[in-house]
Amino acid sequence: MSSAWTCSHQIGEECELLKKPCDPGDKGCTLYGKAVFSIPENPSNAAVKRREETRREKALREEMESAKFF
Repeated sequence: MSSAWTCSHQIGEECELLKKPCDPGDKGCTLYGKAVFSIPENPSNAAVKRREETRREKALREEMESAKFF
């Protein structure tokens, strides 16, 4: 499988940041929580879902707060 994206922290098969083999979307990766991967078990997928839920809850709270003034 090929990709159009390359990581500036990947040196060969290693992640320069994490000092271990590159595993895109793993905790500590620059993509963690920012991208959804096709492998459902990828840790990034759960982080993206939590981020979206947090944003929805915040938006709902803000909407409820602004509705109190009408």
